[in-house]
Amino acid sequence: MTNLQNRSVPVAWGQLNIKVRFGPLLFDILLDNNIYPMTIVRNKKHNHAAIELQFIDSGIGTLVLEDREQQLETGSIHIIGQHIFHSFEPDPVLPGERSTFRFTFQDVPSADPGFPKEEAELIKAALSRLTHCQLTDPIRNRTMFRLLAEARTEMENPAVGSYTKVLSVFAQMIVELVRGIQTEHPADRAYAIPRKDKYDQWSYLIDSFFSNCHKDLTLEMLADTLNLSTKQTHRLLKKHFNASFKHKLMHTRVEVAKDLLRTSSLSIERIAGDVGYSSTQYFCHLFQQKTGMTPSEYRYMERSGHAAASFNN
Repeated sequence: MTNLQNRSVPVAWGQLNIKVRFGPLLFDILLDNNIYPMTIVRNKKHNHAAIELQFIDSGIGTLVLEDREQQLETGSIHIIGQHIFHSFEPDPVLPGERSTFRFTFQDVPSADPGFPKEEAELIKAALSRLTHCQLTDPIRNRTMFRLLAEARTEMENPAVGSYTKVLSVFAQMIVELVRGIQTEHPADRAYAIPRKDKYDQWSYLIDSFFSNCHKDLTLEMLADTLNLSTKQTHRLLKKHFNASFKHKLMHTRVEVAKDLLRTSSLSIERIAGDVGYSSTQYFCHLFQQKTGMTPSEYRYMERSGHAAASFNN
């Protein structure tokens, strides 16, 4: 008895709208009841307008193509290109079962300008020239069988996030498929992970710089760290933090001071020095300007609140 027959409420597979995007490439995943293992039966030559994946769950048989035959065996995966005529011959002694899904893809305007153009081109090139490919890496095949089972389970028992998870699973299968094709038919093109844009590279440097807020920091020092002019650095802070250098530094120091007031018994004078202010009076002025209360009032409020919470618990 197949998994399909064991289900009391079957999924309307053909109605599911599963679309996976790789930058400008949009994949339409086409499902039906054959996503479950079905007995391999003899059929006539036929073709599809979609790329077809055949997962051989058990047994053996023969895949008959236009110009050759391929042996089907347990654990093997076969990819049949668009419009390629094919048929199946089950083994008379050890007939098997196969699971199937198909997909098409097309170029559409990219909704993700950050997606690397080279990756989309490599994926498209691998699939566009496909006629037939058997995936021979047992590790990759086990991964793809596992992913297909995950997709089935997720769609049988949908919950919050199921659609996102299913898209991720099918995206992984497409990636494994393309890598498998490239293994069987190597391409000469190299691949590299995209580099971050300039701000993403500066972000870590900015965070590290302000983590030393106890030091006597200046805009010029940050500009030197970023290898930018002071004007460029000022614009960068305004764009990404909506703050000038002075206000970004003050905000950081006040937040660090709040932690020290809440978690330590250090004096106000000591805390002022630890966050970069030589004048306790000036520190208290800035702290009150930022929070609406003095450091002492803030410490009392925090400790009173924690004491009340502990008492209630």
